[in-house]
Amino acid sequence: MLKLDRYKTWISNSNPFELETWVRALLVHYFFHVSDKASVEVTATQDGAARVVNLLTPTVFKGSGRIRLAPTVVFGVPRSPGSYSCSYIEARTPQSLIEIGDGTTLNNRAVIVSEGAGIRIGRRCLIGSEFQVMDSNAHQLALGQRHLPDRQPRPVVVEDEVFIGSRVTLLKGCRIGRGSVIAAGTVVPPKFDAPPLSVIAGNPAVIVGQVQGQENV
Repeated sequence: MLKLDRYKTWISNSNPFELETWVRALLVHYFFHVSDKASVEVTATQDGAARVVNLLTPTVFKGSGRIRLAPTVVFGVPRSPGSYSCSYIEARTPQSLIEIGDGTTLNNRAVIVSEGAGIRIGRRCLIGSEFQVMDSNAHQLALGQRHLPDRQPRPVVVEDEVFIGSRVTLLKGCRIGRGSVIAAGTVVPPKFDAPPLSVIAGNPAVIVGQVQGQENV
């Protein structure tokens, strides 16, 4: 009890900003420590470039497949909702591949799960909080077979320089063209194919406009 009281006193007397930083750092290290680190590959774009995983908020990596990250990918935004929550990245099967390109930033509470078809997110994408993407239905949909894995996963592709708002869900087989914008709360259905510079919104998603001018990309 005395020990607990000492901790309470120490916390009460600590600088709030410094304490917040320490707590978040502890969570980041814990979740990376329990990750399947052998599945994570950081690709160097230049000789001698640092091969580190840039984790600003808690993120866990799981699975027996491959998670291939460019060295400038960033997970998490500390000054954003959910900065103490954990993002979850899983290459679930040995055939699974998740690729994320240079300069892409994912906000907090992301969920990315591949069951074999593959998920590729391009370069310089900005992705909002609570983003979810899967290349399968996670299980069969037929009644009586929902305990079985999806037999037909389909690849998901997000091309370069896509801006994705908060709480967006991408379902299997969809493709988002370069420079597109996806509005917050959008659910992109299976096999949806958006050409470059599309503005996408709704549940289910539809193309509602075009990004105007290269200066906006």
